[in-house]
Amino acid sequence: MIPAFESLLPVFMLIGLGFGLRWRQIVPEEMWRGVEVVSYWVFFPALLADTLIRAELRSLPLTGVTLTMVASFLTLALALVAARAPLMRMLGIDGPAYSSLFQSSVRWNGFIALPILAKLQGDTGVALVALVMGALVPLANFAAVIVVARNASARPLSLRQTLYVVFRNPFIWATAIGLAINFAGIPIYEPVMTAMHTLGAAAIGSGLLMVGSGLRAAEAAKPSPAVWLGTALKLIGTPLLVIGWSFIFGLSGPAFLACITCAAVPTAMSAYVLARQMGGDASLVAATVTVQTLVSFISIPVFVWLAGIIR
Repeated sequence: MIPAFESLLPVFMLIGLGFGLRWRQIVPEEMWRGVEVVSYWVFFPALLADTLIRAELRSLPLTGVTLTMVASFLTLALALVAARAPLMRMLGIDGPAYSSLFQSSVRWNGFIALPILAKLQGDTGVALVALVMGALVPLANFAAVIVVARNASARPLSLRQTLYVVFRNPFIWATAIGLAINFAGIPIYEPVMTAMHTLGAAAIGSGLLMVGSGLRAAEAAKPSPAVWLGTALKLIGTPLLVIGWSFIFGLSGPAFLACITCAAVPTAMSAYVLARQMGGDASLVAATVTVQTLVSFISIPVFVWLAGIIR
């Protein structure tokens, strides 16, 4: 347990540093938007594409990873949709709050998963996270937009608009391009790869600082039942689903650890942005992500340790 905790400690130290920089206004809040934009559109896509182009993908269990993560996601997402009415009555929440509970339960933060698996497994870990992103980012974005549009948006999106929101995601394009180049065996000019690698090296540090800057302590000071339910479903329910489906699809070793880690990380801050833009309960998302991040300081090492024992 201690080695697992210590291996993840640098990740949470950088998250804490990002929170402190924003809280003390060393980096003013409005400036974090620039960090978010360049990380989202440049640093992380460069890291994903560079890693996938260089990776020995044929040695990875592509089918097992994809099926395990997609099945786990669909199990939880469909259960939440089926339980919509009872959940709203039980928690005393409205449509916008339900859409935020949905997002907080099913979405995940690659900015946290990537550095953890880079530390634990090196380039293999980063490649596995990229595969999970390729499988889940389109699906999770599509589901989130649909649920928020149906429950919170004053102006429902058309199918064309929904697809545009989903497929303009640079992570999807970086993953697709990296996979295509790798499998096709297309040679890339080495200076281009060096430049891409240099950009990608900035992704992990900037991403973790950005996660910390997005935490909202005031909104999480008195967590509501919806916050606690979203935290439990994301940090405990999702990893348990992955464990169950991984046995069905025969996943083990580094791929199993990668899937568990991706399942155990908190919700992405992009859920807050979507809620704010489309009429969801943005404050509920902010509070849930903050509580999840704090709790994950303990829960992620526990699941990393369990993954080593189980398979």
